Amino acid sequence: MMTHPTDTAEERAFRKLTESSLFQTYRTAFRLATGLDVELRPAGEEDDPDTSPGQLDANEFCSAMDSGKGCAACVLARKCLFESASHQAKSVKCFAGLRETAIPIRSGNNLIAFLRTGQVFHEAPAKSEFEAIAPTLEKEGIAATKELESAFLDSPVMDSKKYLGAITLLAAFSLQLSEEFSRLMIAEENSDPPMVIKAKQYINAHLEDKITLDAVADYCSVSPYYFCKLFKTATGMTLTEYVNRRRIEWAKRKLLNPQLRITEVAYDVGYQSLSQFNRSFLRYAGESPTHFRENSLIDSQLAA
Repeated sequence: MMTHPTDTAEERAFRKLTESSLFQTYRTAFRLATGLDVELRPAGEEDDPDTSPGQLDANEFCSAMDSGKGCAACVLARKCLFESASHQAKSVKCFAGLRETAIPIRSGNNLIAFLRTGQVFHEAPAKSEFEAIAPTLEKEGIAATKELESAFLDSPVMDSKKYLGAITLLAAFSLQLSEEFSRLMIAEENSDPPMVIKAKQYINAHLEDKITLDAVADYCSVSPYYFCKLFKTATGMTLTEYVNRRRIEWAKRKLLNPQLRITEVAYDVGYQSLSQFNRSFLRYAGESPTHFRENSLIDSQLAA
């Protein structure tokens, strides 16, 4: 993996995330299952293809649109897509009728990246549709050749229900990537001592239980005072902050299930009251559990 001495911890963590077996395995499986590619693009650099280590494998028609100076209509559609997808999955349809979707990956209050799908039709395109967009192509200085028409007609097709299912899977995967990015950031900024690793293992195994400082320190065979000092130095967080962050990450996954009440989620992840859960969620996720759920449940408009 290529690095640069001036790379920030966030840049190194993002690069590792893109190259991780987690992302690469999922990307391969998603391609095989849906026929669509997916890329991981850093936030703030959406318009620069060179910033994506795992660049999107676009269909031939879209590749032709992006070649050379590119198509202004495509660039505008993609800009609108990323701007509207900062908090939840959003989809746009370009002038040619192809649809693509971006899904945000957030770490706490921060937008760190997007998952973006390859372009797809919901219905098989017809020759008459290509003829209808030919004037737009000419205005962009792109010749409506037979080769381009063939690429247009051979573009991937996925009906709206299957497409919605694919995007829902990506939305769930985005939460896993968010957790992995947080883990990579901690690893970049701090090299965890064995005691801290042991403490995290205990915490992860007992998230639904009441976790006390004395219990964790005793498990690590150190005094509570020493544990607090070393844990804060290594992670930049107190034990309480770390436990709450882990519980909120767990809660986010559970909130994707619309059958679970928010109260149930709160108690399942270890909180003793709904009000405590709501305060903690707002602090570490930057929004209420209700708002998070509303934003995370895929809008039916994505399949329209």
